[in-house]
Amino acid sequence: MSVAGFKKQFFKASQMMSEKVGGAEGTKLNEDFKELERKADVTSKAVVDVISKTSEYLQPNPASRAKLSMLNTVSKIRGQVNSPGYPQPEGLLGESMNKYGRDLGEDNNF
Repeated sequence: MSVAGFKKQFFKASQMMSEKVGGAEGTKLNEDFKELERKADVTSKAVVDVISKTSEYLQPNPASRAKLSMLNTVSKIRGQVNSPGYPQPEGLLGESMNKYGRDLGEDNNF
């Protein structure tokens, strides 16, 4: 660790100790910062989820389709009328986009 990095860590530790031991008031976060932090977290989750759903849409996994086909056959053999059905990748991608669009709010372009 460089000297500057060490000094920064020392001052941060000193500030935390003065807040805890000395009763000094900690730094308050305003509502704009908290909202920005929430949007950054939601955007990060949205990007990861939409990328995975998009790759599944562009290149579907045949093993999952075969598994669901087998489950449908087993449910027909057992006499269950309502089979679970196969969740289409484009539907899952659309639901994911809608969910994160609502979470981010109307004013966001995402």
